[in-house]
Amino acid sequence: MTSIILIIPYFGKWPLWFGAYLKSCAANPSIHWLCPTDCDIPVDYPSNIRFLPVTLAHLNQQVNKIVGVEVPLSPRKFCDLKPAYGDIFKAQLVDFDFWGICDMDIIWGDIRKFITGDLLNQYDIISSRKHAISGHFTLFKNTPSINTLYKQLPNIKALYSVPEFKWTDEHVLTKYLKSQAQKEVYWPNILCNQERGRDSHQEYYLDRWQWQDGKVVNTKTNTEVMYLHFINWKRTMRYSEVQYTDPQTTFYISYSGMHYQAHSLWQQLINKVKNVFNGFYVILRRKQRIKKLKKKLGYE
Repeated sequence: MTSIILIIPYFGKWPLWFGAYLKSCAANPSIHWLCPTDCDIPVDYPSNIRFLPVTLAHLNQQVNKIVGVEVPLSPRKFCDLKPAYGDIFKAQLVDFDFWGICDMDIIWGDIRKFITGDLLNQYDIISSRKHAISGHFTLFKNTPSINTLYKQLPNIKALYSVPEFKWTDEHVLTKYLKSQAQKEVYWPNILCNQERGRDSHQEYYLDRWQWQDGKVVNTKTNTEVMYLHFINWKRTMRYSEVQYTDPQTTFYISYSGMHYQAHSLWQQLINKVKNVFNGFYVILRRKQRIKKLKKKLGYE
């Protein structure tokens, strides 16, 4: 079986859903995770996760030496560095055929069901986003040419030398790969949750997604995805009942938290009414109108 390791540096404080994240990792025993971190290492965690205790300052020194740039490293700036992980962490990748990038605001489903042996044998790069590199899941073949591909990106040293996030992991790398007509890239389908033609962003639902024995399922359509990326729910989540050591093998993911019991019909109805006036897309349209008005009035 082709070996895979996902690299996810995380600094600061573990997110409140970390127990659920670990639970979903454990259900993918043939996938490995490498997590450089300054957080407290959990007492209990899956055997397929390796924590690499390190300070941000020490890792920054290592990064600077490898990429040849003085990088003002921060938790957000790691996203720009993602294409360089194969070079930065090459000492930890020697036993793996593929390495990958991902995020922490994710609940994993059955990864191997979607990332098949045929895909791994045929492609050097596999993305979960349609016709684009995904910062929340992309695999790279562990070869010298792929691991140093980031060095070919236009203005890479300038992009790495500033503290602002420059979308190197997604927009810059995608544009470069398309200009080179890289046939070894697989990205014809969205492999995670999607709504209104976009991946990840979604309405403020209750009980819409459920983790069931290692699978992530949409409870309305009964469709399965490789993972749930709740990018716009991580700001609204207030609690998580799920701990890694819990015996339960199924739980719900709602915009407000992660829980074992479904909400009542009354709670569902109240939430639907609330979304009519203050749902995610209502708020988004409101912000867009305000921005448009400010621009028209000359405030932007």
